[in-house]
Amino acid sequence: MNAGMSKPAKRTRTVASKTASTGITIVPKVDVQGYVFYRVQGWRENGKWQRRRFKERSEAETFAAAQRVQMENQGRAQRMVLSPLTDEQHEEALQAFDKLGGTYPLADAIAFFLKHHRPPEFTIRLKDATALYIDDKERDGLRPRTIHGIGWTLKLFNTATDNPHVHEITQQQVEAFLKGLRAKNGKDKATRRSWEIHRGALHGFFEWCAASDASTNRPFTFANPAATVRKFSSRQVREEQDAKPATTSPEDVRRMFSVLMRWRGGVLVRPFAFLYFAGIRPDELKRMAGRERELVNLKTRTITIPANVSKTRHERQVAISDNLAAWLKAFPGDLIPTNFEALNKKVRKHFELTHDEARHSFISYHVALHRSIGDAALQAGNSEGIVKRHYLNTHTQDEGNAFFRAVPDLATRKATLAAQPVPVAKKHLKVV
Repeated sequence: MNAGMSKPAKRTRTVASKTASTGITIVPKVDVQGYVFYRVQGWRENGKWQRRRFKERSEAETFAAAQRVQMENQGRAQRMVLSPLTDEQHEEALQAFDKLGGTYPLADAIAFFLKHHRPPEFTIRLKDATALYIDDKERDGLRPRTIHGIGWTLKLFNTATDNPHVHEITQQQVEAFLKGLRAKNGKDKATRRSWEIHRGALHGFFEWCAASDASTNRPFTFANPAATVRKFSSRQVREEQDAKPATTSPEDVRRMFSVLMRWRGGVLVRPFAFLYFAGIRPDELKRMAGRERELVNLKTRTITIPANVSKTRHERQVAISDNLAAWLKAFPGDLIPTNFEALNKKVRKHFELTHDEARHSFISYHVALHRSIGDAALQAGNSEGIVKRHYLNTHTQDEGNAFFRAVPDLATRKATLAAQPVPVAKKHLKVV
């Protein structure tokens, strides 16, 4: 065969790679009429290979780019938007939308994160911030018992949250902590009063953390996570509490003092006489130690509770009843004996005394005997409203008389009833 009759070379067809995951190509072509067009090819729809033609190359490139992005993102619907974000930032944004779904808008999620996780200039762990807060409260002159309670709440919260940075603590963590509180039996939910005590302590702490103070490098956080936590009103707390406070019957008072007279040489008779027959709070009694000559006057029959001793920080005076005077004269000595805490704990456990039962007894029997809410409120250091709500009509006048007739009989080493009833004026109950 001569050279002129040789077989022409086979034309090679340009197609997109069948194996490339994003093998979309743009191929220039000329149609039968001689016009140039651009073919985009190399993707599948419903299992079939696709291609599309465009008059302008710019149109073909835009379409091809969209198809490539769609293939990279596994079928996500795409549209072309000019953006200053990098490819990595675009991918992070897509992942964020996927995780949020339709539950929260991305803007809300960002606002929440910045509110609770944006670190201030100075970051600090909860335990270290607690130490600074307690020190600050001590300098403010808060009562030791109050400081102890605040410290106990923050210690429990720190254990529950594993000592996080203060600025990372959220409202959800505070609510989870409060909902997890339990009663003394370890099973029942804590009371509303307990909820409010702990919530108030946390609220005060975070308010302090969010305030500016150069000496402690505050703020430690930009928001108070306890600010919007559920708060129970005083009425709701009262509804859950017992209608009337626990008191000791006159017979049990005499039995208790008879035991105290014979136990350990009667070292607890004097402090318990102040608790039961003067209604002085235990913490007030401790602060009175060493100041008896100044504060207790048997001649004028008055006990002065100064502002720096009183729980309410207001001075008050308590009248010394005849039976209290008899106990104080029969059992002189230290107001707070050595090892008082341990001895007091044993007595309270033995007689199953509840919190402030001695004080509740004093106020209840005082109102029952003298029928004066105002006088009882003045001596107890409570408001008339509190006395009326909790102590009115809890006991009869005869029971009140029996309570304040309990006196020591040193011959028999027992508590007995005074020979004569306590004289009281015959008058109607009144509020002064």
